[in-house]
Amino acid sequence: MIPVALSMDVAFGDVVPVRHEGQELVLWRDEEGVVHGWEDRCPHRGVRLSLGFIRNNRLACLYHGWQFDHEGRCRAIPAHRALNPPSTIRTQSFHVEEKAGLIWVALDSGENRPLIPPAEGDWHGVRSLAIRVTLSELREALVLETGQWRLSSDRLLALHSPEEGVTMVHLAVRDASTRLKAADWLLGLRDSMEEIRC
Repeated sequence: MIPVALSMDVAFGDVVPVRHEGQELVLWRDEEGVVHGWEDRCPHRGVRLSLGFIRNNRLACLYHGWQFDHEGRCRAIPAHRALNPPSTIRTQSFHVEEKAGLIWVALDSGENRPLIPPAEGDWHGVRSLAIRVTLSELREALVLETGQWRLSSDRLLALHSPEEGVTMVHLAVRDASTRLKAADWLLGLRDSMEEIRC
């Protein structure tokens, strides 16, 4: 599972683009509060779904307004209101989980998916921050041997690489009153890592 965003950054009505290793994804939350993660491409004309909007609890493409339900299946085509779209018209959907204040996406369906942290209880997102270093450089600096995250008693640090040479760091804390201090720490990490690289 890849950590791609903070839960607090995807509210109902928001359509959020994210990337992992160049792959473009779109996140959106339905009325029931469930987050969905799809390939950021409408199957009709290839327009980015992240440019779209929520209508009737579905993600609608901005170009022709095709509406896709929580399963990624096309349910409405405005130019052909009487048409019941065939079930073959659908987006590529990915398994999504929310845990510890973050949104995690599985880009493959295999059994070898990396695990998400065993972080129980309430967690509060602090911020997501891009650092201009490679994922391996940041892992080495943080002494992460494997995986995409590090969990301590009070902080969760989760990493992913939207593109070569950039690492996104998502930070969550157990105690909401420590958010400001944790955000300052994350800014310091970014500054020190980018200074070392220069």
